[in-house]
Amino acid sequence: MTRRSPFVWSLALCLLACRQPAPAPPSSSSHAVPANQRSDVPVPAVTEATGPSLYDLPIHVVDRAGTTRPLAAFRGAPLLVTMFYGSCASACPLLTSDLKRIERQLPTGVRDQLRVLMVSFDQARDTPAVLERMTLDRGMDPARWTLASASDDDARSLAGVLGIRYRKLDNGEFFHSSAIVLLDRDGRIRARLDGLGRDPSAIVSFLTAPS
Repeated sequence: MTRRSPFVWSLALCLLACRQPAPAPPSSSSHAVPANQRSDVPVPAVTEATGPSLYDLPIHVVDRAGTTRPLAAFRGAPLLVTMFYGSCASACPLLTSDLKRIERQLPTGVRDQLRVLMVSFDQARDTPAVLERMTLDRGMDPARWTLASASDDDARSLAGVLGIRYRKLDNGEFFHSSAIVLLDRDGRIRARLDGLGRDPSAIVSFLTAPS
């Protein structure tokens, strides 16, 4: 198991405790509960650009080309980041639809600068070949969308700072919550959507606001 330094864990705990609304526990099925069926989902909000950057965390992902990349590789452009698993039949496709819905509400120039990172917590099954096929089958722009997976340690670390909960079941499926988190160019959390089918206006407003 990869050991994390006390500084890294302090940083992660600060991000989680100080900047994130507490997510609801996973539902009784293997998929997240749609937001319109939940009364406990926090209202999306834009936060100030304070606190540490996620890019300071030593978290790595493996992309669809099989390349291991640090989170810091995404520095320099606004990033929508979420977590999923490829064999999810209901919540995760809806999560992809929500990401595309955000894109459709953006002007072309803003959309061209935006990057999307979807990180699987099911690395054993979501191999680079599977992620490559998903990218093509689901009509994702490979120039701007990155499907990747992470090791158990890195997936847990990333889920912790993003406020996403998941648990593997005996049948290989997962309990999980769903969230879309917006990072600014420096990797600081600026807005989030918890649940599915939420109003993305907070994210759209931040991305389209004058610099």
